[in-house]
Amino acid sequence: MAISQMLFQSSPVDDQSRAMDFYCTKLGMTVHTDAPYGEDYRWIFLEIPGAQTRLHFAKRKEITVSHGPVLCLVSDDVDQECERLKAAGVDITDGPDEAPWKPGVRWAMIKDSEGNLVLLESFAGQEI
Repeated sequence: MAISQMLFQSSPVDDQSRAMDFYCTKLGMTVHTDAPYGEDYRWIFLEIPGAQTRLHFAKRKEITVSHGPVLCLVSDDVDQECERLKAAGVDITDGPDEAPWKPGVRWAMIKDSEGNLVLLESFAGQEI
């Protein structure tokens, strides 16, 4: 038996609607599931078109907050994506720059609507 994929990653949020708007409007994700879940909460999964992995919004108080990125996303061109995101009002906290951990990899760090760090990488024809 082998692990074949990661189904979802949870990201801590304070405002599910604001987070959903950020990830759909700014990052191009689509809503897979949006259903009531308990009192004053929704069961939300977003997906990247064409990918099988989903993003789930967890209540901030129910998940350990990371000081590093909560997500690592791949872009064909990090520099171009950063220009687009900056024009859309997204906070670019670091980069874009060459990755010191692997030659040929470009990276940048952004903040989502909930203050979480998201790492963007491009691999210039390399294996991920």
